[in-house]
Amino acid sequence: RALLRRSPLAATASRRLRQSAAVAVRRNSTAVAASPADEEELRWEADFVAATDTIYDSSRSFEDSAAGLRALIKTGLLRHTDLRDRPERFFKAHRLLARHAVQQGPGFWIRFTVHYNLCFGTVLAVGSDEQIAALDDVEATGQLGCFALTEKLAGVQSGLIVQTKAVFDEGSDCFVLSNVGETDGAYKNWISQGFVADKAVVLADLSIGGERKGPHAFLMDMRTGGRLTAGVSTGDMGTKTVGNDLDNVWRYGEIWGDMGRYG
Repeated sequence: RALLRRSPLAATASRRLRQSAAVAVRRNSTAVAASPADEEELRWEADFVAATDTIYDSSRSFEDSAAGLRALIKTGLLRHTDLRDRPERFFKAHRLLARHAVQQGPGFWIRFTVHYNLCFGTVLAVGSDEQIAALDDVEATGQLGCFALTEKLAGVQSGLIVQTKAVFDEGSDCFVLSNVGETDGAYKNWISQGFVADKAVVLADLSIGGERKGPHAFLMDMRTGGRLTAGVSTGDMGTKTVGNDLDNVWRYGEIWGDMGRYG
């Protein structure tokens, strides 16, 4: 309760909940109460605001910021499938969190959207049934995700013209992702949450049997037990003018693995 009093945003959510709990008494003597669904949503809003009130702090290190997101994920207040099943709640969470950014800066808000929208939103949109079912484990264990699209010569505005390569190796029945050798322009860069992420959605140009299939998304283990997957290297993009509670990395490597392909 002290946390709610300390934050104007949390106090507003708490006040709205108390107001909705009271029966509206009108002059015509008809009493109108909030519906159970409205009550549930207002309780969720108060709980979400209270949880994020202690997490969103731009003075923290990126490690502490990442730990805060892990803790939030494990509460289950926002499910990864809410983007599909409860979109109103999903985007309300973004609006509530964005209010903290006015005073605290964009770091944690970007971390949040990279995880829920870019990484696991992609899995939800085009992933396999098995990959979507695995989102329950991501939530239960507080795993973090990143989204590896941007390269030195490619990004959102480029039409996904990525130089990172993906080749299907029939002998090993594996996809091989690589952005080394030909040009350093293929290195992934400005990958938010890249120093701490457990999972990564990687955009790579796929070839099968020598035939180019165009850019595809691959879901891979970025780290296991806190250790980088063999073949992956990362480095710090450096200090930014704002948002230094968010880690941004460059990344390169050659990875062999039974990575789920979709898209």
